[in-house]
Amino acid sequence: MTTSGGCAAHLASVLGRARVRELSDHLATDSSFRPPGELRVDGRRARVALQDSCHLRNGLGVWTAPRDLLAGIADYVELPSAGTCCGAAGTYSLLRPRESRRILTAKIDEIEAIGVDFVAAVNPGCLRQLRTGLRRRRSQAKAVHLAELLLMAGENRCPST
Repeated sequence: MTTSGGCAAHLASVLGRARVRELSDHLATDSSFRPPGELRVDGRRARVALQDSCHLRNGLGVWTAPRDLLAGIADYVELPSAGTCCGAAGTYSLLRPRESRRILTAKIDEIEAIGVDFVAAVNPGCLRQLRTGLRRRRSQAKAVHLAELLLMAGENRCPST
């Protein structure tokens, strides 16, 4: 079990797909799992988008599971470029910072245009990249890991990040 799309893809290539589960894929297929509650912001149901993990979506074919989970706790809004890279790409953001920022800038523009409260990520590199971009922009949207959003829905609280 992992909470990282990139790690899930790598571990599946080493251990075999049957032995590796990513959290969203597991929860979405677990018949005993129920959404923990509703994620609310300022008294209304939160608006949430998702940035896919490239490895999880393209390597393991998991892309509906995190969307289904988010739709269970908030108003899900599809990010038009959710299936394309955010610019983190492992070490790409460190080795090619100018190109990485160009990709990220377009992604942040899109996030702000759809007016979401949160953009969920299922990969630590994507999460770091999105948090950096949203903070630089001083955006009202917050980047949060899907697992943390599920926890917040159960506790009915909003993140401070």
